[in-house]
Amino acid sequence: LFRVSHRFFFPIKEGYEVYWGLNGPADVLLSLGFGITKDVSISIGHETLSHQWEIAGKWNMIHQGGTLGLPLNAALFIGGGWVTQEVPGKETFRSENMKFNAQLILSRQIVDDLSLLLVPAYSSNTNPLEDDSEGTLALGIGTKYTFYKQHSIIAEYIPVLNGYEQAASGWGIGWEAKAGGHVFQVFITNNLGLTADQYLPGGTLKIEENEYRFGFNIFRSFWF
Repeated sequence: LFRVSHRFFFPIKEGYEVYWGLNGPADVLLSLGFGITKDVSISIGHETLSHQWEIAGKWNMIHQGGTLGLPLNAALFIGGGWVTQEVPGKETFRSENMKFNAQLILSRQIVDDLSLLLVPAYSSNTNPLEDDSEGTLALGIGTKYTFYKQHSIIAEYIPVLNGYEQAASGWGIGWEAKAGGHVFQVFITNNLGLTADQYLPGGTLKIEENEYRFGFNIFRSFWF
């Protein structure tokens, strides 16, 4: 699975000067995943904001209706990150640059066109500006509604339960389309980060101040 994720830096309300957020810097992540078995996969990716590498593994533990007849899907996501951006006077190999991420992904297909997602998640060292950085415990909430063939509305909200939090809890809403082995997602969000330790603490923009930015994801599956 090849993934390209893109978050534009400027908020949309900046207007024509930055082409409503599209003309300017962005955070970009390129990731490549490989399925070891039907239920176990690994991935490695690099994002540009802090030159961070992220390595992760995912295990699909429970399948809705198939594992003991349970009414949900459950997966475990475990990963680690390493920030390689150089900072004057500080070592790259220091504890604050090392991240640990864990997520329990719970989902349920309510009806054919509607699914819900609940993700308790933790990430360490989520405040990169502090030498003694704390972690973040958050709860991801998401939904997907398919309204026409391969087209869907997607939405997420990630409130911080404990630990470091940015300006506001993370959120996003957008459109998803599937075509020929590709999945395209286009949305507005207040978040800028792409790795777990970046998006769990929340977003940098506040919706009450009419602040949000454009973002998109592209997923491409390959079979061998």
